Amino acid sequence: MELPAHQGLPNPLQRIGGTPITDPEVWPKHREYLKTMLAHYLYGTMPPNPEATEWILRNARPAVEGKGVIENWEMVIERDGRSANVRAAVLRPDRPGRFPVIIKNDRFLFDTGGLTDEEANWVNNRPSVIEHQAFANERAVERGYVLVKFLRQDVATDAPNRRDEGVMGLYPEYRDWGVIAAWAWAYSVMIDALVEREYVDPERIVATGHSRGGKAALCAGIYDERITITAPNSSGAGGTASWRFFDPDQRQQTLDHHRRNFPHWWSPRLMEFVGKEERLPFDAHTLRAAVAPRALVNTHARHDWWANPYGTALAHLAAQPVFEWLGAGDRQALHWRDGGHAQNERDWAALFDFCDLIFREKATSRSFEINPHPDTYEFGPDPLQP
Repeated sequence: MELPAHQGLPNPLQRIGGTPITDPEVWPKHREYLKTMLAHYLYGTMPPNPEATEWILRNARPAVEGKGVIENWEMVIERDGRSANVRAAVLRPDRPGRFPVIIKNDRFLFDTGGLTDEEANWVNNRPSVIEHQAFANERAVERGYVLVKFLRQDVATDAPNRRDEGVMGLYPEYRDWGVIAAWAWAYSVMIDALVEREYVDPERIVATGHSRGGKAALCAGIYDERITITAPNSSGAGGTASWRFFDPDQRQQTLDHHRRNFPHWWSPRLMEFVGKEERLPFDAHTLRAAVAPRALVNTHARHDWWANPYGTALAHLAAQPVFEWLGAGDRQALHWRDGGHAQNERDWAALFDFCDLIFREKATSRSFEINPHPDTYEFGPDPLQP
């Protein structure tokens, strides 16, 4: 059966072929429907978390001028005689207490220790990435946060036709989940272990990531309700930006581009909509809404055209009625900065400010604006028209 076309964006409060729900008490059940629908068309089906994992502490050292501690870990996931080893690291304040934890998937940990030569060269050739991480480290320790990072390439290889590696190789019967879902699944497995640590507040967990890592962080926030704040950064198509609407006169990150370059990220069913995006039963606003009423902050750069600022702002606007309907209108935030594709100091500062606002009710003068180009163009079609 061919799905109906939408002139604007599909209503996230409406099932395919059904009528919109109007009672907020039905939302939990409807959210389960959204999760099932997104698994079918976008992410694929993720396996349950493993019953047990082994965490091996490789080393620990002082950090941030002795105010923090970095622990380097290896997470070993075993199943049916096979194993996947995932490198991870924890940066925590070196003082007593339970702190909010921010988890990020990335291509490196807090330094190049333990990386292969190829991985270390990637980091060392990008000094700005190291600077951004150093800023995040200092602010985390200063403001009382635990930072956790894991190497997503250990979880699942970012390449087609390599499903037999990493955690995907442990679950060969799960044939349709993509690499984005595998990276998201790793957040949940890590949370299983982190909530047992004496320095982690299990009620205050944040999932963040940049670019393709932002897509994974958003997916993690949809499926694991222990994540209090979902914080994707410049995640583009398949993340917080629309598949349908783009910045005028800029390159467009289309579904066809993903079919040609990143088919391994998604369920194969998604590629059936190439050239028929108007028939997708969801868009980025649906992914955002599926997090509600938990909090979501989206940090984005105004000039990151490939990540589609216009489609990002539109998706935020279209998801906001759902947050407001659930009494959580202040729980969705969108922060803009000038510049290009990065998770830099301004993005991290905005994330910490938003987390302080949600976790500690600490007021901020920072602006979480909606429209990055108010003098250039309007948002376009009414986003929730059928």
